[in-house]
Amino acid sequence: MKKQISQTQISKILKNKKILVSGGAGSVGTTLIKKLLEYPVDSIRVLDINEHALFELKHEITDPRLRLLLGSILDKERIEMAGKNVDIVFHTAAIKNIEISEYNPIETIDTNINGTVNMIKMAIRNKVKIFLNISTDKAAEPSTLYGTTKQLTERLTSWAGVHNEETKFASVRFGNVMDSHGNVFELWEKELKEKKPLSITHPLAERYFFKSDEACNFILKCLLVINVGEVFIPKMKSFKIKSLAQKYSKKQKIIGLRQGEKLKEILITKDEIKKSLVKNDMWILHPYDN
Repeated sequence: MKKQISQTQISKILKNKKILVSGGAGSVGTTLIKKLLEYPVDSIRVLDINEHALFELKHEITDPRLRLLLGSILDKERIEMAGKNVDIVFHTAAIKNIEISEYNPIETIDTNINGTVNMIKMAIRNKVKIFLNISTDKAAEPSTLYGTTKQLTERLTSWAGVHNEETKFASVRFGNVMDSHGNVFELWEKELKEKKPLSITHPLAERYFFKSDEACNFILKCLLVINVGEVFIPKMKSFKIKSLAQKYSKKQKIIGLRQGEKLKEILITKDEIKKSLVKNDMWILHPYDN
């Protein structure tokens, strides 16, 4: 019953809305678009820099409400055009790979931070109704450049939420998405086909996982509680990487933790827990309490 009520409420929010999804041709973005198209939205604009991914998306989803826009979030003119008359923005675009971001710090900072600033400014200028920034558990006590940039995107989004009355800004922070590109399960699948032992970083390593479908359901649920710059964090289950690997193969090889990588990730810091509001299956951090 509660699920049905939530879907009805979400449907009311999304009805006849023009939506922009930055980085929408990615794994989470694609699943999110499919979810959004189940509702009576007016149209969905997908802004992505990956031409091939947009091409694949075009053939995967044939709904006429979909608009595919090739462009970068660093191109201010392009995102201004993409955001014209838009009601809701889901900002998923980012450089996400930990190793790539560490070795390309300028590009990572430029895309993840400056690109987010561009998106926020565009949303304010266009008087967008809702802006949801998609973050990561790596933003909680970050030890990598990627995590640090995502923590800053949360702060930027919260600041925008406090200092702007026209648009409701918030961030959604969650762990690893099992069926996303570049995840450990994708690597294991390749290694299994090649009859190689499965790569694990450390026998005691733990990570938070859920499926893209669950991630997108949570994102949409946050539309019901967004107000003024919050960070929404789902209560997720943590898994031992070695235990997950053993379900697929008894043969593993230890490759070691990557630069800055933690043995155990956290979704929310101890200090944040003290300041958070607990609502059903999520923590809610209010601006400047996080």
